[in-house]
Amino acid sequence: MKTFDILILGVLQGLTEFIPVSSSGHLVIFQSFLGLKNVPILFDLILHLGTGTAVVVVYRKEIVRIFRDIFSRVIRRKKRAEASEKNSIKLFCYLVISTAVTGTLGLAFKDMLEGFFFKPLYVPLFLGITGMTLLATLFIKDRQKEIEDLHIDYPVVIGAVQAFSMLPGISRSGSTISASLFFGAARGFSGTYSFLLAIPSIFGASFVKFMMTSAETGSVLNTHAAVIGFFVSFLSGYAALKFLLRLIMKGKLFVFSFYCFAFALLSFILLRY
Repeated sequence: MKTFDILILGVLQGLTEFIPVSSSGHLVIFQSFLGLKNVPILFDLILHLGTGTAVVVVYRKEIVRIFRDIFSRVIRRKKRAEASEKNSIKLFCYLVISTAVTGTLGLAFKDMLEGFFFKPLYVPLFLGITGMTLLATLFIKDRQKEIEDLHIDYPVVIGAVQAFSMLPGISRSGSTISASLFFGAARGFSGTYSFLLAIPSIFGASFVKFMMTSAETGSVLNTHAAVIGFFVSFLSGYAALKFLLRLIMKGKLFVFSFYCFAFALLSFILLRY
């Protein structure tokens, strides 16, 4: 792979992993335009490690608090837990449930989902769906439910929505945050839940995909591509995540719908003609 291709794919992965315009959809389209038919699976893993690390860095305090409270309550067996500790444990359990639902549906429909990655013409359709989903958030009444106000149906639905976002063109962050807002969850919590949920999703899916592919064909990637790809995806992902969090708090998630519609139309025209 050329350095230019590495930079383009790294920036695309970093920006679109969190900005709700679908990283998979953009990668499918741009790989088609650049003529990159056989991008090493290890390179894809490196890019996801970069964006996954960006989430960990941004949410490091929340992650530490969750595991500290779990240790305090479960390992040390404190009899009287504070409300904050109970909420941390409930949040962790909900994240586990959502991840399990995503994994189960992902495995059940694995062949169908992966098949769309070889059909670029479907990407504009899915980008249009993402756009409509984001636009619909403009009409959601601003409510303030936090983790203590949400029930078991919340993590189940969010997990199912995240599985649906495996389709190229469906934004993971856009669909999960939108679904959370439709549940009446607060904007800040919706963003936090979506991006904490991204950690096991990004690392887990990348690991499984790498193990399955390398077991069959092997995977080789030079150090130059790995280092550049990781840092470019990390830095662009970090910047994109911080930017998106500010927009979520302002209730302006819908602004990305116009980009999705425009990119879907442009992609369809270029792919079709």
